[in-house]
Amino acid sequence: MTGCSASPAPLTATSRARLFSPLAGLCRVGIAVSGGPDSTALLVLFDRWKHESPAAPALVVLTVDHGLRPEAAREADAVVAFANRLGHPAEKLVWRHDGPPPVTDIQAEARTARYRLLVEAAHRGKLDAVLLAHTRDDQAETLLMHLARGSGVAGLSGMPAERTIDGVRFLRPLLDVTKADLVALLDDAGIPYVSDPSNASDRYTRVRFRKTLPAIADLGLTAERLAGTARRMARAEAALQSATDDLALRSAVSHGGIWSVDTAALAAAPDEIGLRLIVRLIRAIRPSEHPPRADAPEGWHAAFRAGTVPRRATMAGVVLHLRSDRLWLYAEAGRTGFPELVVDTDGDHVWDNRFAVSIAGAEGRRLVIAARGPGARSGDMPAAAAASLPTVRAADGGDLPAGLTIATRPICRQSPGASEDCRSVAWQGSTDNLS
Repeated sequence: MTGCSASPAPLTATSRARLFSPLAGLCRVGIAVSGGPDSTALLVLFDRWKHESPAAPALVVLTVDHGLRPEAAREADAVVAFANRLGHPAEKLVWRHDGPPPVTDIQAEARTARYRLLVEAAHRGKLDAVLLAHTRDDQAETLLMHLARGSGVAGLSGMPAERTIDGVRFLRPLLDVTKADLVALLDDAGIPYVSDPSNASDRYTRVRFRKTLPAIADLGLTAERLAGTARRMARAEAALQSATDDLALRSAVSHGGIWSVDTAALAAAPDEIGLRLIVRLIRAIRPSEHPPRADAPEGWHAAFRAGTVPRRATMAGVVLHLRSDRLWLYAEAGRTGFPELVVDTDGDHVWDNRFAVSIAGAEGRRLVIAARGPGARSGDMPAAAAASLPTVRAADGGDLPAGLTIATRPICRQSPGASEDCRSVAWQGSTDNLS
């Protein structure tokens, strides 16, 4: 490195305590281990800390057999065997492909599958958290990739030390540790690890950025400095999120899967905060892992500022409907309309990836969950907004069972306000309540 000190070696008890002390008091955690040097070293470090700290939680090792290379199953079995030798239970999670392996973006699809399997395992094993082995080098690569995409503050914050996916906490304790430190740890201890050939292939964007790091380090853009920039951007991102929370609480109202915003408050807010609120609400209505591309909301907001915005606009499957003093946001039906879901059992049913519809007392009758459709009315919201909400009817066109109980709640992966979450809307057993 040029002009920067190396990260503190994670080989001492003091270093390990610093890395893992936030986990003290948890009951049970998992570590995702691929068999590569980073995750293998994370397992070794945690194992040593567990022997040193009585407050360390129980550990389960999780390894994914992705099936993309012939060696994958054997490497996952080796991880299980190594974990067992250390005295920890381990579970091999198998990604079963439907058909041939993906060819469009293998790394992205494998990453999605890996998180899904880890989330399922965490729920199944009642884990308090799952640890990931991303390093300072990974953080630097992420920052450069986001910079190349023209990302804003959120993207330049890099990978967070903690994120939650479907109720599971994922923690990255090694974000200030270098890969070189971890490799040295394993080499010194004589512990073998896997070298995945895809990590050296120029086919992948991240690998190409990885190979640029030594050259730009000579210009002062070391992994340490890039990771430091990500930390500072993360602080700025937190401040912007807080300001957006405040605007949401002052101006946004939930209508059970539909949102409205006071246009005067939106107009008075700084551009960045107003834009963030719009994007949040779009993602709350149409849950997605990634926000819409910046051009669409930026263009809409600029026209809103100039007073030239159309009365209705659509982005990312959400209608932005401007009405005098309020902006309404609701799901767009699309060219084929909203789906119809036929069910014949009690329980929770996901409709249109927007609502969880809980049904009890169906008495074995076939029911249809569908949009309310034309003619629906609800308060002062636009008719098209009310039409986008779910209703339940008998599949045979007859009356619903007298004891039928239905409750709906919007599926929220991102709360639009600091203390405001999607509110449940409960409908009780008559067609009048469901029209």
